[in-house]
Amino acid sequence: MKSEAERSVLAFVNSDYADTPYDKWAADVGVQPNLLVSEAKFPQYQHVPGAVCVPDYLQGGDAERAALDLAERMPPSAVIARMESDLLRAARLRELLGVPGQDFASTLAFRDKVHMKTLVRQSGLEVPEFAPVRVDFDLFGFVREHGYPVVVKPALGSGSTGTQVLRGPADLARLLAEGLPEHAEVERFVEGQMYVVDGLVAAGTPVATFVSRYLNDCLSFHDGIYLGSAQLTRDHPLTDRLIGYARKVLDALPTPECATFHLEVFHTPDDRLVLCEIGSRTGGALTAPAIHAATGFNLDEQWFRAQVAPQTLADARIHGVAPGRSAGWVVFYPERGTLAALPKSPPPFVVEERLRATVGTAYEGGMKSAHYLAAYVLTGADDQEVEQRAQELAQWYAAGVRWTGRRGEDDRTALN
Repeated sequence: MKSEAERSVLAFVNSDYADTPYDKWAADVGVQPNLLVSEAKFPQYQHVPGAVCVPDYLQGGDAERAALDLAERMPPSAVIARMESDLLRAARLRELLGVPGQDFASTLAFRDKVHMKTLVRQSGLEVPEFAPVRVDFDLFGFVREHGYPVVVKPALGSGSTGTQVLRGPADLARLLAEGLPEHAEVERFVEGQMYVVDGLVAAGTPVATFVSRYLNDCLSFHDGIYLGSAQLTRDHPLTDRLIGYARKVLDALPTPECATFHLEVFHTPDDRLVLCEIGSRTGGALTAPAIHAATGFNLDEQWFRAQVAPQTLADARIHGVAPGRSAGWVVFYPERGTLAALPKSPPPFVVEERLRATVGTAYEGGMKSAHYLAAYVLTGADDQEVEQRAQELAQWYAAGVRWTGRRGEDDRTALN
């Protein structure tokens, strides 16, 4: 019989309980969950035995100290981290404790966009022209060589935070006045539709893959426009091609034995596939719930099982959603003002609703693509119907949401 220590798992937690009910998953496979939870998310997990609130979660070393203390008392058999900002420290902790799982070198290849694109380019796949930006001259030189527009982003960023499109000298001057993002990267702007491949790697092999396309783009939160996604069915002409492309990208990188992945790729007007980026984690917003709505496959739960109890992993391999069974998600961002009301009773094609907003609260607009006000999972026969319904949902939402004390462009300029 295994000891309690051998059946424990340590998890860094900064996600909603609806996405990661670790206590339920752990109970199903007979392991003890020990959760280090950010203060912001702890109210959702305070009912879980073994959940510890970490006030200064993202910096200051509190989470690291708590993890080491906990591991000394109850050595874990697995270290779990779902959020992008937790991946590197989880990898280093695995190495310190001698616990199997994704190591630091593999994690860095999926986190550092310069390193990532270098490896993918070396494999023969197309990536945008890119360069690290350490000083202003790097950016001036890249623009002089490649022209506008260009994209500047933090090389280790997530959720499109700090990502900016520079379309001319005025944008460049504004960015330099504000200051470059830390460890910045610049790349040529790529025209094309953004597609996404999400999936699960288990025992070193992709065992589940799902293709979708964005509705609007990941910088929508800057402008208060909704962001959405629609799953492509297996009979879509691009589904197999994009899944094959994802496998090539995974082969180009030091892909771990077990991980979820989130790949973004441009499909250009002249029919080329160009890498945007890939992460070794589950896609944001309501990616996993939308996949579950379309297929019944719980991506995050199967990822958890693959790490802590691989013998319980679902046997059926699934690649793409079945024809006639698409789904997607839509998220709406805060405006600059005080929220007075949210719409009620969403349309019947909505199968899940998540509200993070508090009526009466003042907001300062969208800060990050993952920081939404309201989110919805919707279904449809294919990606076209999901997109049509997303537009209907946006109209319903606009008619029902109310703001007071809105600040206009003059106020926004003053705040900036």
